[in-house]
Amino acid sequence: MGIDRYKKILEEFNVVERCGKCGTCGTIYQNWRSICPAVEEYGFESYFLGGKNLLTWGLLHDLIQWDNSIRDVLYACTLCGHCANQCQMAEADGSRPMKLFAMNILEAMRYEAVRAGFGPMPKQKMFGDHTSKEHNPYLERHKDRLNWLPKDLKTLPKKAEIIYYVGCTSSYREKNIAIATAKLFKHIGLDFTILPDEWCCGSPLFRTGQWETAAQVSKHNIELMNQTGAKALATSCAGCYRTWKVDYKDTYSDLIDTNYNFDVLHTTELLADLMKKGELEVEGEFKKKVTYHDPCHLAHCELYDPPRYVLQNIPKLELVEMERNRENAWCCGAGGGVKSGFPEFSLKTAIRRLAEAEETEGEAIVTPCPFCARNLHDAAEKAKSKMEVYDVVEVLAKAIKL
Repeated sequence: MGIDRYKKILEEFNVVERCGKCGTCGTIYQNWRSICPAVEEYGFESYFLGGKNLLTWGLLHDLIQWDNSIRDVLYACTLCGHCANQCQMAEADGSRPMKLFAMNILEAMRYEAVRAGFGPMPKQKMFGDHTSKEHNPYLERHKDRLNWLPKDLKTLPKKAEIIYYVGCTSSYREKNIAIATAKLFKHIGLDFTILPDEWCCGSPLFRTGQWETAAQVSKHNIELMNQTGAKALATSCAGCYRTWKVDYKDTYSDLIDTNYNFDVLHTTELLADLMKKGELEVEGEFKKKVTYHDPCHLAHCELYDPPRYVLQNIPKLELVEMERNRENAWCCGAGGGVKSGFPEFSLKTAIRRLAEAEETEGEAIVTPCPFCARNLHDAAEKAKSKMEVYDVVEVLAKAIKL
């Protein structure tokens, strides 16, 4: 494991060595507005993707050695991926290797930090150790995972066509999102149930280099899902979605070595499809002007339209866009282990996003990610912002008056 998994990539494309350190990775290409939270916060060249490439090159060639300062640079990054999106280095066929491989290399270097005894950050190691025992990163008891379930949903079927994969944040922190989603699914009449022994998807572990525990929880979840015979898994968490959709199937498939054939859907994909088929009509309303925040993990999967479609089909809701949106959206600041490893940096990044939301003169910021919602909630409290924060499913449930 570790960087050995990417040596072929490095040798074939020379991605790290070919990086020109031009600085384009820190801004939106041909717009030049800031796009990298780490560059915005710390400013030094080492925090640019080009600087991290240079550190990677030095470590690979034994020209520098691991220490805490290198660790901090590599971990003070939300792994939003926007730096790789902005890189214009291209092959003759037009492909852009940095966009394809940069995030994998950054995550591999974090695993190398763990192997060298310098990673992860202390609180990240704490949630990693807890996940290996209690299967969640929130230092909560596994037996309490389903405590959010309302009484009328305690008797869900053992088998169903759709599994609602709740995720740790909605199970333990943003329970209102889990409740709204389950009630909405029941209201629509979906044939769904919830895994009785759901574990963390492993996303926080993959991002922070704790791959052995990540593989452990991943195998458990896939084997449990395969036993259900369900046709689809639906999750309201952007991080869980990206992990099931990309990491299990592709990026870390060799670590997990477990296959599955069911569909993986974000709840907004499922809801948008039902709306298009006329199977979900919203008779109520949500009379507010709102702006939409794109979670980075959905951007990694190029999922931009379904959440917007759901919002656009809620009566009386006015949707306005922030200047930085879709593939150029400003990160909420919570991802990549930053919320636990660098809490002040995380909050400042979210406060910057709230300020951009306020520029739209909207009353609320809406996102389809519980982790984004949590960090934006925390930022609104810290900054004493009047901006309301909702999940997309919450808004829909409020409109229907569930």
